[in-house]
Amino acid sequence: MGDSLEHRNSQSGLEVVPLSNLEAVPRPSESYPIPVHDPVITPYKDGDDEEVYKALAAGSDKKIEGTGRSRRNPFILIGAIAAAVIVAAAIVGGVLGSRASSGGGSNYGQTSGNDSSSPLVNNSSSPVVNTTAVRANTRLSVTGRRVAGNGFTSRLFWQGGDNQIRTSRYTSSGGTWSTPLVFDGLDAKPGTPIAATIYLAFPQFEVFYTDSSSIFRGINFGEDETLPKPDSIETTRPAFKVDWSRMSAYWPYVIYQNTSTTFTREVYGGLWFNDTMCGWANPADIPAGDNGTAIAVVPVVTEFRRPFAPGIAYRDKNGRLAIFSFGGVDTGMAWHYDAPHVSIPTGTSIGAFAVGRPGTYTTNTYILYQDDSHKIQVVWQDSDKWEGPREVGEADAGTDIACLTEQVGDVPSQSVLSDRIDMCRCYYQSGGEIKEKRLSSSGWIDGGRIPMQ
Repeated sequence: MGDSLEHRNSQSGLEVVPLSNLEAVPRPSESYPIPVHDPVITPYKDGDDEEVYKALAAGSDKKIEGTGRSRRNPFILIGAIAAAVIVAAAIVGGVLGSRASSGGGSNYGQTSGNDSSSPLVNNSSSPVVNTTAVRANTRLSVTGRRVAGNGFTSRLFWQGGDNQIRTSRYTSSGGTWSTPLVFDGLDAKPGTPIAATIYLAFPQFEVFYTDSSSIFRGINFGEDETLPKPDSIETTRPAFKVDWSRMSAYWPYVIYQNTSTTFTREVYGGLWFNDTMCGWANPADIPAGDNGTAIAVVPVVTEFRRPFAPGIAYRDKNGRLAIFSFGGVDTGMAWHYDAPHVSIPTGTSIGAFAVGRPGTYTTNTYILYQDDSHKIQVVWQDSDKWEGPREVGEADAGTDIACLTEQVGDVPSQSVLSDRIDMCRCYYQSGGEIKEKRLSSSGWIDGGRIPMQ
């Protein structure tokens, strides 16, 4: 589209702050990670992908104190694509740390539960909540992908009162949730943020959290595995803390807030690196959020290919719901034209999902938050302007909100976001239980509660 940079970057909550430079951390070579038992996706090798995610050098290199590595300013387009710093062959190695099949290798934590299918809990009876199975105001995260026949599978993650992280799998073919898996031994911090996503190339789940010392941690496990393993984000990186921030993930990004209230991106592009989130067209544009804001990251274009164009929703320093796009070529992206015009409470949770907009390269975006009356509200954009808010339902005070967006991106057959709304689902706590709300053609409907044990 022919809009100017001034218009493209006129997003609510934008603040110019100093740019923190990118740090690339090399990853040792690894063997092929895990076996895949899936009728749709098979592992692939892509050793010559011209669109591989790039962090291009700009300006002079600066040495990092205490290391022999250099820092480079991120995401500046310099002439031809040939300047890519990431060797494409690194994609084959994947992101994993120790990746034997579930029967071999050292396991990060044990699990209990058999992950067998069980029906949705009846929504009409008064719940009796096992607070060991689910803690009040647990952080929530959900991720999923499409499978054969336009069906889908998803996983929801939460924390119990015993501080163990749990997960349950949903399959659209059966309309059922599995008995939860409990990841024993992860030493998760009480109230830890949880950010889950899928690396489609294998496929496998990637889950990020903080431990009891607030150290950033990552685990992964395959589609049919039940034992998680440490992710390479922690096995190839010096340990670092995320003391108070919330987190959100959509592959290949993990987003959290840093102490200057700007946002840090952990990015996987054949190796993990991190930098301060900034605008793609103008790296001097750097968003800053309200201290401790919730974060939700979603794709902003339907063809989610390298270098990948997402955006975040957050609360800005003026108390408004703000949006900011970053990370890739986003021409035609609907967020350029408007922003939500709504104030939201301090500390409120934010969830968001996106679906393809028929006949376009852009997306329809829905952002949920909790108001001062503890009701869940939604604002949405399915044209060039934002609409709402509109009430979705009642919830427990202080609940977290997680919404499901179809994971697309790093598998050629699954790089285009569908315009189907069957995966448009959000989760929050009501009466102590985790409740599901679904967007249908007639509006928001109850999807039942998820079995916690």
